[in-house]
Amino acid sequence: MDSNQSQFQADETCRIFARRATELGLWVWVRNAEQIDLLQPQDSIPKEWSAPEPELADKLASELPNITTSTHPIHIDKKWLAAWIPLINSDSTGFVVAAPYEPESTLLLTQAQRMLSWTLEDMDQISQGEYAVNDLADQLGQCYENITLLYDIGRSMREVDTPRIVAENICDQIRLTQGFAWSAVCVDASEREISGMANNCLLTGELPCDEHKFAKAASQLIDQWDEAAGHKLLQVGEHELSNLVDSETMIEPVMRDGSVVGLVIAGGKTGDESEATSGDRQLLDAVAGFLGALHENTARLIEQKEMFIGSLKAVSAALDAKDRYTHGHSERVAWLGSQLAKSIGLSDEQVERIRISGLVHDVGKIGVPEAVLCKTGRLTDEEFEQIKKHPRIGYNILKDIPGMEDVLDGVLYHHERWDGRGYPTNIAGEEIPIYGRILAVADTFDAMSSTRSYRKAMPREKVLAEILNCAGTQFDPTLTDPFVAIDFTEYDAMVARHQGNAIDTQAEPAERAA
Repeated sequence: MDSNQSQFQADETCRIFARRATELGLWVWVRNAEQIDLLQPQDSIPKEWSAPEPELADKLASELPNITTSTHPIHIDKKWLAAWIPLINSDSTGFVVAAPYEPESTLLLTQAQRMLSWTLEDMDQISQGEYAVNDLADQLGQCYENITLLYDIGRSMREVDTPRIVAENICDQIRLTQGFAWSAVCVDASEREISGMANNCLLTGELPCDEHKFAKAASQLIDQWDEAAGHKLLQVGEHELSNLVDSETMIEPVMRDGSVVGLVIAGGKTGDESEATSGDRQLLDAVAGFLGALHENTARLIEQKEMFIGSLKAVSAALDAKDRYTHGHSERVAWLGSQLAKSIGLSDEQVERIRISGLVHDVGKIGVPEAVLCKTGRLTDEEFEQIKKHPRIGYNILKDIPGMEDVLDGVLYHHERWDGRGYPTNIAGEEIPIYGRILAVADTFDAMSSTRSYRKAMPREKVLAEILNCAGTQFDPTLTDPFVAIDFTEYDAMVARHQGNAIDTQAEPAERAA
């Protein structure tokens, strides 16, 4: 018996039919692929029944053409009657029922034939209903997964600080939810607004080709995109991309301001439906829309951040420019603070916030008289008391700006000391917020490394030795070793650039006078 016939005999329809036929006192053979085989297991036949001779199967097989063309039972030999009951919508596959011949058996077998045909019709309707229910359940399950995916993507729109991670997660969810072998989000090479995204092809799953070639083909497709198409379903042979992956490929454009900035691509679909469906297209279209919104939101956020940081730099530069000896001080402190924060393992977000705090740490000097701020030589005690007010002044200037709460710690506390002898609050140890402790080291290092009106810059070795020597008194002792281990190459370049700018600024009035 071949595998198809075995599967046919194992079908629930066959088992139910055999049971019904047995209850009517009939023997049943199943016909499939032009063969017939006894269907009932021997232990399901009552003991008082006499089993048919083995030769009967051969006789049934030889009489099949006559049996299947007759609507009534026919004699196989003097002992047996047989009738044909086809499966619904099939003329060649079905059942042969047989009964020992008796005078009344022809009528009984005719009636049984009719009843069993009804049974098959009923089972077919039930089977179709079950299939429809199962299909509906599958569709509802897929809809639920799609809605969940879109809901998760919608929530991720808030994660505008990490667009690459969001895009990678979306790729993975598309692949798992829809049964694709791989999926990708590819971004235009010229799209430079979002750091880390330009000219990138974010892939998940098993790509059946070289990733570099795939990314190159995707980039070409972005450049050549026909906006009238809206979406594309590429078959093998239609484009280099579908040829590379050797499968049907779904593509949806990611749009921003009417231009294509990227593509959502998926292919190699597996499972019962190996071809892409309209549901797949609709989902990818929705995902592409979300990615377009994410792209725009992220670009706008980056633009706002750059404007904000630019404003802070302008304010700090204006303050530093009052005195050529402090030119660039705030920018250097911001860099030093961020490097120290990074070296002690703070998060990228905290590193950036400390950098911002460093840029504005001296903003309170705007409230200090310029005669004191730009005085040549050492300050008197009274003048120093005025200088000591700048952390509190800076705090008051910035405290009402939304989103600056953590930044304020560096502004208010960067002159506090570990031993409690700093200003303006005289707090000590770990009572000093970490931003204040970090900027205290950075601010002091830059002050000692810079030439002032009352002294020249100290040598690097001496400055670093002083930093270490003040661990536990002026500085948090856990910060001094990481600080002196920083690579100061970039810092030295900043100093040279700032000194050059300061000289140019000082020269301008003389040049104008000339």
